[in-house]
Amino acid sequence: MVTKIIIPIVGKTGQKYDIVKLVEWKAEEGAWVEKGSTVLAIETEKASCDIEAEASGFLHILVGEGEKAMVGAVAGLIAESKEELEEVQKTPPWELAKG
Repeated sequence: MVTKIIIPIVGKTGQKYDIVKLVEWKAEEGAWVEKGSTVLAIETEKASCDIEAEASGFLHILVGEGEKAMVGAVAGLIAESKEELEEVQKTPPWELAKG
């Protein structure tokens, strides 16, 4: 089962931004990441945030560095096994981001 890396709300309470810029992936495509480790740095005009992995596994990147994404969007996935990673790498990104 894959775990989604979802863009969170960034900013102070009462101050929301709908679009964020992906600054840096802290691991490369296909790399093993540990639960709790920082996998992605994002920013808005006034705030920045690091996103931690919610599971251990192999990273699949859907939105690249320097690109923008909406809050709630799926920026990447964490696959439990190499086989699962290979499957998600074959699937179109718009299919992976659903549901």
